[in-house]
Amino acid sequence: MTATLERRWNEALVRLEQIKTEAAQFQSRKAHVATAEQKAKALALARDLPRLWRAPTTQAKDRKRMLRLLIRDITVEKLPAARQVILHLRCNGGACTETTVSLPAPIAERIRYPAAIVAQVRELSHRLSDPQIVAHLNQQGLRSPHGKPFTLCMIKWLRYRYDIPPISLKRPEELTVRQVADRYGVSIHVVYYWIERSIVEARRLDGHGPWWITISDTKDAQLRDWVRNSGHLQSHHSDVQL
Repeated sequence: MTATLERRWNEALVRLEQIKTEAAQFQSRKAHVATAEQKAKALALARDLPRLWRAPTTQAKDRKRMLRLLIRDITVEKLPAARQVILHLRCNGGACTETTVSLPAPIAERIRYPAAIVAQVRELSHRLSDPQIVAHLNQQGLRSPHGKPFTLCMIKWLRYRYDIPPISLKRPEELTVRQVADRYGVSIHVVYYWIERSIVEARRLDGHGPWWITISDTKDAQLRDWVRNSGHLQSHHSDVQL
C-alpha cells in the first residue's frame, strides 16, 4: 500500500511540473500578442523616436539605451577594394537591415593638393617667382586642402613633392646691366635710362633685384647706331657696382 501511494505521489509531482511549464508557455505566448492599443502606442513611440533622439536634452547614455532596446547586434563586413563597409543590423524584433558606409580617404589623400592646382603651379613656374605664384593663387580665391590661403612654404612643398623646378633666375639670352654697358661702351646710368624709358626689354623678379635685359638683333643694330652717332653716350667708366 505504501509503495502505491509513493508512486502516485511522484506521478502527481511530475504532472504538476508539466502544468507549470504549460502555464508559463501560455503566458509567454499571450504576452507577445499585442492589442490594438499597444500597437498604436508602439507606432506613436516609433514616430516620436527621431525627435527624441535629436532633442538637446537627450544625453549620450540615453541614446545608447535606446539603441540597445532596438538593436540586438551588428555585423561589420569590410570591402577593402571599394573602401566601404557593410553594416548588417539585426533588430530585437527579428528584422534585419543592411547599410553601406564609405570609409574616409587616408590622411595622405585628404591633404593631397588637387591635380589642377599642381598643374597650375607647374605652368606658373615658367614665368613667375614663388611670391608671385602665391599672390596669383590667392587672388583667384584658391585655398589649400586645409582651406587656408597659399603661402611660400606651401609652394616650396609643392615644388619638392611634385618635382617642379623654380623659374630660372636668368635666362641664357638675357644680359645684366653691366654686360649691356660693356657691349655698347656706355655707362650703366645710360642702361638704366634705357630700361626706364622701355627702350630695351628688361625684367626683374618681385619688383626688386637685378635687371635682366633681352636685346634682339634689330634692337642691337639700333643701339649701336645710336651710340655711334651720340658722343655723349660714351662710357665714363662708372664705378657703380651691381
